[in-house]
Amino acid sequence: MEQLQTDNSQSPFLFAVQENVAIVTINTSDSHFNLLHEDFIGHLRAVLEAVIYQKLQGLIFISAKQNNFIRGFNLAELEGKSTEQLEKFAEEAQLVMSEIERLKVPTVAAIHGDCYGVGLELALACRIRIATDDSHTLFAMPQVRSGLLPFCGGTQRLPRLIGLKDAAPLLLTGDKINVKKALELGLVDQLASKTGLKSTALSYILEKKGVKETQSKTAQLWKKAKNFLEVTEFTRNQALEKVQGSISLRAFDNYPAGETLMNVLKQTDPKLGLAAERAGLCSLFFTAQSQVLRHLERTARAMKLQYKARGYGEECLHDIENVAILGSGFLGAGIAYVTAYHAHLPVRIKDIHLNEIQKALQRTATLLQREVEQGNLSSGRMRQTMQLISGGERFIGKPNADFVIEAVYEDVALKRQMIREAFDYFGENIVYATNTSTLSIAEIARDAPRPENVIGFHYFSPVAERKMLEIIPHATSSEHTIATAIHFAIQQGKIPLLVADKPGFFVNRILTPYLLEAIQCVIDGEAIEFVDRSLQEFGFKIGPLAMIDDMGLDVLVASLPNLIERLGERFTPSPRIQYLIENERKGAKNNRGFYLYNLHTGERKEEDGSIYHTLEIVTANELESEQIVRRCILMMINEACYCLQEGVIQSTDEGNVASVLGAFFPDFRGGIYAYIEKVGAQNIVAELNEHVRLYGERFTPCEWLLNKAEAK
Repeated sequence: MEQLQTDNSQSPFLFAVQENVAIVTINTSDSHFNLLHEDFIGHLRAVLEAVIYQKLQGLIFISAKQNNFIRGFNLAELEGKSTEQLEKFAEEAQLVMSEIERLKVPTVAAIHGDCYGVGLELALACRIRIATDDSHTLFAMPQVRSGLLPFCGGTQRLPRLIGLKDAAPLLLTGDKINVKKALELGLVDQLASKTGLKSTALSYILEKKGVKETQSKTAQLWKKAKNFLEVTEFTRNQALEKVQGSISLRAFDNYPAGETLMNVLKQTDPKLGLAAERAGLCSLFFTAQSQVLRHLERTARAMKLQYKARGYGEECLHDIENVAILGSGFLGAGIAYVTAYHAHLPVRIKDIHLNEIQKALQRTATLLQREVEQGNLSSGRMRQTMQLISGGERFIGKPNADFVIEAVYEDVALKRQMIREAFDYFGENIVYATNTSTLSIAEIARDAPRPENVIGFHYFSPVAERKMLEIIPHATSSEHTIATAIHFAIQQGKIPLLVADKPGFFVNRILTPYLLEAIQCVIDGEAIEFVDRSLQEFGFKIGPLAMIDDMGLDVLVASLPNLIERLGERFTPSPRIQYLIENERKGAKNNRGFYLYNLHTGERKEEDGSIYHTLEIVTANELESEQIVRRCILMMINEACYCLQEGVIQSTDEGNVASVLGAFFPDFRGGIYAYIEKVGAQNIVAELNEHVRLYGERFTPCEWLLNKAEAK
């Protein structure tokens, strides 16, 4: 077997020749994942020149990184460029992809792991796309989430390959799809194992296979028909109107990239489409929304790297090998699921109620089955993962857990008892995480045998779906404990956020007044769906009442007594909320909430009209949408300012990221503190004072905000 390699140590595209085929291994030197830099165009051209000069038989792109093909492009390198420079850069990027597309020899993208943005645009320029049948292999065009659009021809190639109807939602939402969906759409031509990826790609070239050979005649004819139907202006516009209608709650007015993308996709001439793509990049790059989104993305990336460095540093002396969860229920099941599925660690659930353990095991099985149905997990892997999860009524056998998570209800005495039992059984070297949304970690750890090994965790419900995990050290938590907790959170697939040991911590602290005000709007006579839609139009991905259903009204109400005691009136709900508790309105987990739910799938349907009878109210709908938004958002803003006043978070940048990832604050607004800066402290104080007059003392502005307003 012939194996040649050129000297290209400075290039992210490492060029070698095997059996007269160019094997281009993608490996950026400055990161554990492939993020392309501005010079990628020149390096790609060098690859193409070598292929042509050496008269090679084909070209394969494959990654050297673990679980990563190409994650995208470093947008920071375009900062400071003029419109003319951006136009030239986009034109060169489009040209080099066209040169790959026009090569006379077969080109194959052999994809394993993240294939996002420019990475997917490179794959689209290749003639054939082979991907691993692996849960790590995901595809996305996420540029819209940075307020931008693809700039290497992706707006033209993706619709041409999979059809406008399927391509437009991917471009307009930036959503990820797994390899099963990619194969179904025709984005991927064939699947391969991770170990067989390269050999499968080589076989396409050496055996002179083509895409047509992998598709049935019916599939080929259908693809031609779809492409033909979508080339006319009328049919394209019709298709795009349907797509826009289906994702209207993404608030197109707040995402100018969406409107620009729609205009680019309306082009029926490929040359005009490429020109519109370049012009779109140049116009969007300088918008306030894109600048805010890019700053938020950079902050989130820096935050992740900072926490990862701390979690994998010298203070975290070893990987966790076994996990114990004390307490089952909805929360315990979710924690067990993310531990087994993401961290691949054995986990045992302990609960004094055997039926609750059985429910927790069934819940984890349901969550894993959902991953199978979505193509993220094979049936065999599901069975292996379920074998990592066990449960029992008592501590038995060898005490081999080194990380213990307690998830019992909010009672300090009970939590202290659980700490003593855990240290007695597992020994003094464990790291013990107590899960709470409101209680003081210092108080819980006060009588622990080794308080320095105790730390607070705050998982958000539903655990399987929420990205963020608050980690709360108390005054004597050791650095080893903090580092190990961060390390474990990352293993579970969570984004850790260190917060101070203060009531409600950060995410629940800003969310709770916002959610309570939404309930108060309903009690005051506003319709459930209207309240939620108003906040979604402001930019929240989910309305506050639907959010309460997801977390459980009982969970929200159970957290209130401690917050009321420590923080006062603004956390005091209407007495009528007790009517909902007595009526067992626990939301999605028992299919009784503000909304109706499908009993079999759990899918949220329309509002539950019977809730107005339960609350003994009649809807009057006297408020405008904007008034509802102001009431709810002002409560969140004021509490975020209290958090700064009390030092709950480490920085406003982290607070911005946490508000978006943890509280679903609109990303295009840059996070809660960016929004406060934009609106201005004086305007916020004036609005709060007006709401004090209209609705009561809970809107009284905090001292930090008053001082900021006076300083202007």
